[in-house]
Amino acid sequence: MPNRDVEILIVEDEALIAYDLADLLSEAGYRVRGPFASAETALDAVRTSSPALALLDVNLGDGRTSEMVAEALVARGTPLVFVSGYNPAGSAVLRRFGDAPRISKPWDPKELLAAVDRFAGRPAPVVN
Repeated sequence: MPNRDVEILIVEDEALIAYDLADLLSEAGYRVRGPFASAETALDAVRTSSPALALLDVNLGDGRTSEMVAEALVARGTPLVFVSGYNPAGSAVLRRFGDAPRISKPWDPKELLAAVDRFAGRPAPVVN
């Protein structure tokens, strides 16, 4: 079981998905920061905490993305995983953070937890 000291940041604008992610991670023994529905609130959290990993939805509604959050996390050396229904070819954000892993929506709980276990504590992706 993961260490309770391992904090995972969640940025997801769809409440049902956000709380499903939070519940899944909490039940697996992770400490959850968020979920945050906007880049602005997530950025405030990034400034005041040091998550081991961030799970980011690309599209945060109303034309907004998680790109600013990804930039801040990479600058701090925090690894991230995009949890998105977007294909990298159709998303400038996913292309820009091409080294970041991506889990497709709808996600499988086992796949998602395996990715969190694998990437928590790994180096941040390279920005293209």
